[in-house]
Amino acid sequence: MKSIRIATRKSPLAMWQANDVSARLRRAHKGLEVEIVGLMTEGDRLLNERLAAKGGKGLFLKELEASLLRNETDIAVHSMKDVPVKLPAGLTMAAFCTREDARDAFVSNNFNNLYALPKGSRVGTASLRRTAQLKNAFPALEFIELRGNVNTRLAKLDGGEFDAIILAAAGLIRLDLAPRIKQYIPTELCLPAVGQGIMGIECRSDDSEIIKLLAPLNDPETQLCLTAERALNEALDGGCHVPIAGYAHIENKRIVLRGLVGEPDGTRVVVSQSEKSLEPLLSEDPSPSDHYLAHLDLAKSMGNSVAQNLFKQGAGEILEALFGNEPQPKKLVVLTRQSDFLGNMESILKALEYSPTHVPTIKIDPFQSPRSTQLLEHLHSFSDIVFVSRNAVNLGMKSINEFGGIPPHVRVMAVGAESAKQLYRLGIDALFPQTGSGAEALLNVAQLSDLSERNILLVRGEDGLDWPAQEMRNRGAVVEEFVCYSQSVPPNTEAALQNLASQGNHVVAVFFHNANSVKNLAPLVDSQYPQMLDAVAIAGSERIADTLAEVGWRGRVVVAESPSNKHMMISFSKRNKEAAVTA
Repeated sequence: MKSIRIATRKSPLAMWQANDVSARLRRAHKGLEVEIVGLMTEGDRLLNERLAAKGGKGLFLKELEASLLRNETDIAVHSMKDVPVKLPAGLTMAAFCTREDARDAFVSNNFNNLYALPKGSRVGTASLRRTAQLKNAFPALEFIELRGNVNTRLAKLDGGEFDAIILAAAGLIRLDLAPRIKQYIPTELCLPAVGQGIMGIECRSDDSEIIKLLAPLNDPETQLCLTAERALNEALDGGCHVPIAGYAHIENKRIVLRGLVGEPDGTRVVVSQSEKSLEPLLSEDPSPSDHYLAHLDLAKSMGNSVAQNLFKQGAGEILEALFGNEPQPKKLVVLTRQSDFLGNMESILKALEYSPTHVPTIKIDPFQSPRSTQLLEHLHSFSDIVFVSRNAVNLGMKSINEFGGIPPHVRVMAVGAESAKQLYRLGIDALFPQTGSGAEALLNVAQLSDLSERNILLVRGEDGLDWPAQEMRNRGAVVEEFVCYSQSVPPNTEAALQNLASQGNHVVAVFFHNANSVKNLAPLVDSQYPQMLDAVAIAGSERIADTLAEVGWRGRVVVAESPSNKHMMISFSKRNKEAAVTA
């Protein structure tokens, strides 16, 4: 045979593995031509969804295996931790390259190891297995879903989304990224995944010529350890759905296999271990092949034995809970408002059998300038003070109170009932529109039709609307603007979206109380969870609806009477009734 075609994924690590196998083949067979065929797999297309909900890590193999079966390629190179125990008919694993370091790796820019992480640190990992074990050992840490290839995950760490991330050491070593590793996590602390660190080569089971070509690449000790691990996994009927770990190694002519099953939240972990001698197993002098087959049989029996011991310790209960009672997809409703202003929205949605989840979209930071101080020193010169939002009330009144509070002669106005209620709690009566909300509704109040000789202080955010101030000036007022806060995108918004996308549930609606929420969230949704753009958007005003149209929101937009929690929930309930009638 003069040429061979290798099927592989296109990720950097997968391409490295394919090139490594290519080099091994060319060293073993002088003059052999090797072609690498990069393919896109279903697993690559679902980088924002939890694989367990879509069929497991086998999604990274299907296109490669289909290519083999169609005779478009000759071999496929896999990370063995991604390979299901049962292969498609007509295919076989023909060789296993020498195992790289099987341990997990701790990577951080600020901490040297897991023990150095302070309480509440955010740790990124794509593995339920790692989360189960490390959450059990470090319950004070927060473990967050992290998907993507190695470079993508490192970029998210470097971008400040996580305090640390956990990756397979083998992948980092192979990509020359070992200097990023701060700690090689001991297997006693975090047992590796079955097959971790091992490259396997798959081919057609009837292709004897290919199988012969691959024989020099096979490492017998690696195959022996992997046989024990995969026997364990098969007996447990495991996959990436559940935290199962299995690791075998050989020392002093003995094979040691350790297995583990854990609850995904780390509350319970069961462990079992077996150790056997690899001295000759047959009474007569066997051939090398017979001797090795006997070792493989021993490895399989060890895997079954460890699995049965795990079942005795309660592994079956854990597996049954995860496999036997698959939860139904939740009807998710995303709330984007600041958590302090959500009121009882979450409890109402739960009563309606929805699953509310909070995705923060706006971070409020106090803002002060020399001009602000000048304005506050002359509060007595204003006839009116207008608060444009609840944030303006909260932060503006803190500053105003530092300068003696609102003078008795000043008329106080609020853009809506919720801001007025906030002022009332502070002992301040405010004029507000009886219908609608926002600057436009306030400007429709009869008392504001003529503002001649009024001196108005507008308390607002840095990114607020400009036209209300100009309209007040058009009506004869002198208007000064006290900017008391700025808005930005919260640092955890993208991670919240990734976590939401990984759950595999259906988002039915998203509540938007603020146009800036739309502007901040839409680009992240487009990149992290594009399916969410098809959800119904509950908009608190026509301006918010216009902003949704500008950013390309695809789902239906329902405009509430105002951005108040009450009116938003009324609009959502009406939309549900209409949908039920239509159905």
